[in-house]
Amino acid sequence: MDDDNLLDSHPDLMDPEWRKHAQTDAWLGAKKDRKQFRKQQMRSARRPRRRWWIFAVFVLILGVTTAAIVYVGRRPAPVAGPPNPTQVAQFAHVDLARPYDGTPAQNWPKGLDGITSPAAAPVGAFKAEAVADAYAKTRQAITAAHLDPAVLFAHDPKAFLALFAPDQREQLAPRLAAKPAKDQAGFDSYLTEIADGYHLLDAGPRTFGTLTARPGEKPGELAVDAKYVISYAFDNVHPETLTSPNEIVSFLRVDETYVVAAGSRVAKSSQGLWLDGGQSATSSVGCAAFREGFLAPGYANPPAGPSAGDQDAPGYYDPKYPVPTIDDCH
Repeated sequence: MDDDNLLDSHPDLMDPEWRKHAQTDAWLGAKKDRKQFRKQQMRSARRPRRRWWIFAVFVLILGVTTAAIVYVGRRPAPVAGPPNPTQVAQFAHVDLARPYDGTPAQNWPKGLDGITSPAAAPVGAFKAEAVADAYAKTRQAITAAHLDPAVLFAHDPKAFLALFAPDQREQLAPRLAAKPAKDQAGFDSYLTEIADGYHLLDAGPRTFGTLTARPGEKPGELAVDAKYVISYAFDNVHPETLTSPNEIVSFLRVDETYVVAAGSRVAKSSQGLWLDGGQSATSSVGCAAFREGFLAPGYANPPAGPSAGDQDAPGYYDPKYPVPTIDDCH
């Protein structure tokens, strides 16, 4: 008898109950296999979707990061802060086309426009028109003393003298005509005269200050207190050697009082404009020229030149502070 017949005739296989259980187990096993097969198919179907979701998130993050980098790259550079109003940068790039950069004068108006006054109004017995006239005369005097090319370069004081009352001219003329003497100028100088051999840049002098009218000490006198700073930018043939704007920018700080005398109680020869005293100080100037009554730039000093003045004192650059009592060259 062959093996197949022996297997078919096995007693267990001939038992109907056993056959029933065997068929049931076979059906359940096949069902379990089918479920597992479907799960595997479902996993296989889901895996690509998960990869696509991860890829989409990656693309989104990459896009946001790129946009942020582009925005930062295109964002305007931070705006430089305003210049220090009370100090000149000790070490800074010097550009002759913009000589006042890095100095308190960086944003000051060119010429006399930086010296302002309130709207003219009555002061004591003087009407608004008289106050406006006093402001105008004071501006003319400041211009003639410190901004007029005839005084700056030709050292000619005639236009300045012509602005004053006859009696005042008589007092001033001998002083202005006298040859400057060593150590007799500086604070007491009435005019700004550029030392020979030096030239100002086209940026021109700049000013910052105020005029304030008040009653004078005597009847018929209207006083104008002038508090101001004037900056001068000098040319230099070797700008690449400069290390700070204080080598080419000089400052003149002045507090002074002008008086307009008028009325029947004032002698005719004394009627008009008077200079009634004042004080001044300089910063970043050539000391040798200064001692002889002339203005020269700071680079005129020897490399180890004197620097006795307190150059951080705010009064050098801001007229709301007192005029410094220590000067660059003293």
